[in-house]
Amino acid sequence: MNAHRAAPPDTGLPETPGIPPDPETPAELRERIEHTRRELGDTLEELAARTDVRALAHRRASEAARAGRRNARPLAAVGGAVVAVAVAVLVIRQRRHGGGRVQARPWQRLAVRDPRPPASLRRLVARRLR
Repeated sequence: MNAHRAAPPDTGLPETPGIPPDPETPAELRERIEHTRRELGDTLEELAARTDVRALAHRRASEAARAGRRNARPLAAVGGAVVAVAVAVLVIRQRRHGGGRVQARPWQRLAVRDPRPPASLRRLVARRLR
């Protein structure tokens, strides 16, 4: 800006990196104050956003919803595959074990059944006929 700047007064302290030297003109001072206000305002907004629990919960919920929508098809495919395998296992087991019918044991198949009706039925019929 001004090529004829005078050297800053020697305070005996070393220059600290990141901290500019004292301003020489009122315009520089005003500009530095405005810059500091903007930085302070940005910092306050950032801190307020970090402490806003409702907004944080809303943001996390929307992220979870997006992730759920992204993973919906693979999850449905895996669920469908699990159901298909379960049905296949049930069908195979049913076919191997007689299709759900109660089978007689080998020694029961050889037994000869009495061709007459059971005794309880015979008694019932006999009472009715009296």
